[in-house]
Amino acid sequence: MKFTIEEALDRIGLSTAGLSSSYLGEGAWHAAYLLHTAEHEALVLRVPKPSAYGAPFVYNEQEMVGEYASRGLYYQHANQVMPGICPEFFAYHVEPDLTFTMESYCGTTLSLSETTRSDAVELGRQCGQFMSAMSRAEVPLRGFGFLGWQEKGLAGEIQGDLKAYWEEEANEYREQFEQLVQAGIPLREDHIRGKLEEAIRYRLGRTPRLSLTNRDISPENIIVDNQRLRLIDPLPLQYDDHAFSGNLLNNFNTLFPSYDRSPRYAKHNFGSYRAQLNGFAEGYLAGYAEGDERVEYSLKVEEFLMLLDLACHHAGLLNEEWMEGIRLRVGDRAAVKERIPDYIRRLEQFAFERGHNK
Repeated sequence: MKFTIEEALDRIGLSTAGLSSSYLGEGAWHAAYLLHTAEHEALVLRVPKPSAYGAPFVYNEQEMVGEYASRGLYYQHANQVMPGICPEFFAYHVEPDLTFTMESYCGTTLSLSETTRSDAVELGRQCGQFMSAMSRAEVPLRGFGFLGWQEKGLAGEIQGDLKAYWEEEANEYREQFEQLVQAGIPLREDHIRGKLEEAIRYRLGRTPRLSLTNRDISPENIIVDNQRLRLIDPLPLQYDDHAFSGNLLNNFNTLFPSYDRSPRYAKHNFGSYRAQLNGFAEGYLAGYAEGDERVEYSLKVEEFLMLLDLACHHAGLLNEEWMEGIRLRVGDRAAVKERIPDYIRRLEQFAFERGHNK
């Protein structure tokens, strides 16, 4: 760290009286420190790591401001929808030798080893209810997609026609599947193609609804505070929330439990906690849909498309030059190759109706 904690506190106008600090740990991009002072609640200081995924940190003011401002916006928006779901204090500063975020300390992250399946279902239900409420809230920004800092402030990085983009994205799923077939991987082509066409028909038959959503909900970013779910460190974007609810379902049902050989996730040993991860997904679906089978179906459609994307991405990686960043994210070639048959099997067995999946 190129600066002192005292400098960071001073820069955002907080007292350093009674300061004590300890190292909390690190994620993919930031190192975190727990701070206590005499005049403020416990805080978390996050500082960019010198390198991430094998590449050195490169200072880019516009990107950093966009990332941190979007996180602050998400916290503010989320707490308006469900008070206390996210840190209530958030500040950041960006300059070449003094870049950081500071936020309220919410507690320790979710420990799957200390979580029963029924506990995980309940946490998932709370998360689903929250995300459903977020999807009904007013859209705060121009454009859609991931958020970036532009001349007039934060905005979605895509300013085009949402309907046209929605249709183009559907066609990209078809193209991905054709590439998967051409890769020569054993699969029941007609069976999966039928499911894909069913998913695309449904997707194109509904109107996407923009909301401020979060692509990065994982056990690393979940806090349990007296049996209440709280969320930290989001990756916000403005898009159709059913799509990214499908992403969450796919992550908890399939990706996380299969990534034990990924250096990025190996320390969590997610494969040993499939019951808890799948339970969270089950609770999320129930909490989000609240008994509406049309909503459940829509989220399962999006989960299927995310599962297809995961399988196609893995198949494509086998033809890539194996860079260090790829290895850190997904593991070595053997790990990637080993996952593909399971992903194909899950595609073949996938059912959109409630109670029939997996």
